[in-house]
Amino acid sequence: MLQLSRFYVPKKVKEYLKWRKVPFENVPTEFFDTIAEKFKKFHAENPLISIVLIAWNEEENILPTLASLADIKSNHSIEIIVVNNNSTDRTQDFLDRCNVKSVLETRPGIAKARNAGLKAAKGKYVISGDVDTIYLPEWPDKMVQPMLDDSNVVCTYSLHVFYDDDNHYPLALYIYQYIKLMGIYLKNFKRPHLNCGGASSAYVRDVALRFGGYDESLKRGSDGTLAFELSKFGKIKLVSSPKAFIYTSARRMKADGPISKALWIRLKNNLKYFTHYFTTQKTR
Repeated sequence: MLQLSRFYVPKKVKEYLKWRKVPFENVPTEFFDTIAEKFKKFHAENPLISIVLIAWNEEENILPTLASLADIKSNHSIEIIVVNNNSTDRTQDFLDRCNVKSVLETRPGIAKARNAGLKAAKGKYVISGDVDTIYLPEWPDKMVQPMLDDSNVVCTYSLHVFYDDDNHYPLALYIYQYIKLMGIYLKNFKRPHLNCGGASSAYVRDVALRFGGYDESLKRGSDGTLAFELSKFGKIKLVSSPKAFIYTSARRMKADGPISKALWIRLKNNLKYFTHYFTTQKTR
């Protein structure tokens, strides 16, 4: 099991987060130039890995994510693609200024945006990400290593650490993450696809293309559904290394209300579906 310290937000991650909500025109030229220069190495013509992120009106969150991706260190060739899901703010300006390869998907919807990225990707392995998330330098290599080691592994996922948008980290947030972790380990026995979220999951591109990728009829849950379909062709593996941890905004969790309410909902769901976690899901 993970220690409580695993859920703290490292100093380096907090440094990236300082760039949240900084207006485009207030970002120093030198900072933009540094990121743009680093992104040159992520335009590989024949990449092994395609990192694909989606964005819709993320001008307040995208710069910290791009800054963290710019610091990736990998032993493999990588391309990074961001799918702009028809943003109406300055999301595209940030992408262009940072020298990021981007794809425009005008049809709204997570699954549609992810499919646009899948179609554009050239790598053998696709790693899915979000632009309100901070990534560590070793993240891509850790995510694909199980698939490189074992051809029967077709999908991987890693663990989340939440950061609070107002830079407060109450005890309830740590407790919430432990309850969430309990559910992750339970689901990993027989239903690991339920743990595969779009912020950090990887898969074999050609396998995903066999069944058409993400189900565009779904408004939510398309990432887990993709993983379920992938599981018909091989194994799903949890990448538990702290170097594969991602640091993502707690804003969606807070959509349920206060952290205490989200905590209760998470605990209740874990108890409600407890027995299900020990049986294999047959159909979607």
